[in-house]
Amino acid sequence: MSDRAPSPQSTWDALFGDFYLRAYAGGQDGGPARDQALAAVRLGAGPEGGDVLDAPCGYGRHAVPLAQAGYRVTGVDRSRTLLDAAQAAAGDGPAPRLVEADYRELPLADASFDVALNLFSSLGYLGDAEDERVLGELHRVLRPGGRLVLETMHRDLLVRRFQESDWRLLGEGRLMLEQRTFDARAGVVQTTQTLIETDGRRESRSWSVRVYAATELVAMLERAGFDEVRCLGDLHGAPLRTDTRLVVAATKR
Repeated sequence: MSDRAPSPQSTWDALFGDFYLRAYAGGQDGGPARDQALAAVRLGAGPEGGDVLDAPCGYGRHAVPLAQAGYRVTGVDRSRTLLDAAQAAAGDGPAPRLVEADYRELPLADASFDVALNLFSSLGYLGDAEDERVLGELHRVLRPGGRLVLETMHRDLLVRRFQESDWRLLGEGRLMLEQRTFDARAGVVQTTQTLIETDGRRESRSWSVRVYAATELVAMLERAGFDEVRCLGDLHGAPLRTDTRLVVAATKR
């Protein structure tokens, strides 16, 4: 695994499955995720009941509550395992349309959506050129005047808060250990997560991901065709600082 570039696609395909569900699904659901999703659509100026794209949608943490709130939601993800979890999360209530696809090649018509969402650090896995290709696809499927809302870690916050290791308790008594290194010149962070089950079994995954500075993302969005690019500190419009995550709202020309 190179310390100067994001991991290959095979690494992500292995990560975004059962391991990811056990690491994240237990602690990201419910009210907070719903509040984040609704705030993101409001920031995107989405009309009530409008067409919303969530890409990637993962196990539906944002797509499902938006569908339940009355929006016409399409969730796109490459992982069949995560899409199945999203379908199960919707239960018998309103559900998003779920599409298995790579977000570099969205099987969706031009100008189909009022708002596109890319939340929870869902960019940086593919390298600069391919990530820019993702932004171009999100631009393509938005209607004129539609907005992309992107929420992610950014380089300044990572530098400020960087820790080489930490741990956290997950649901049902599981423990997650994390070890990291950071190549500041390349903007690439390398992470190894080790999930320890209650019976002592261990499973580890390692990957490298690109963490962009706000200025880098703005330039990429403008090259992808977006205009009126605003950098904020949260989904409610707070100012961007070095101690906040990065939220970008960008409009299709």
